[in-house]
Amino acid sequence: MDFFKKIGKEVSVFGLVFVVFIALFAYRQATHVELSTISQDKLEEKIKDKDSFVVVVGSDSDNTTLNYKNVCLKYLEKNHGDKIYYVNLAKENNATTYIQKTFKTDDGTIPSTFVMKNRKVKVQKSGSLSYYRIAELFK
Repeated sequence: MDFFKKIGKEVSVFGLVFVVFIALFAYRQATHVELSTISQDKLEEKIKDKDSFVVVVGSDSDNTTLNYKNVCLKYLEKNHGDKIYYVNLAKENNATTYIQKTFKTDDGTIPSTFVMKNRKVKVQKSGSLSYYRIAELFK
């Protein structure tokens, strides 16, 4: 009889640990956010498909871009419904020319944020933005 009580206690402790693990995993999935990194080809495809989206173009070798990515992540943590795409131009030989050609603009600053609507740049912001400036892009 003591054997079955001991087994029952072990199973209940295992069950409790399992439930806590599942709850922590679900919490992590619900609260974890990241910038959706896309390739240059995927960006060009989204533009051709007339998608509406917000994209940040920058370089992972640039400290300003890295700091700006952190600000974007803080924004996304509080606004789960919004999505920001990120294109890393670190391997691009001439990132300025690529930005100017792709977005049909004269400004090729890194980082830059673009709000795209129907193949057109609705809003362009050069440099890193504050949390509140990012929020304005989604209004």
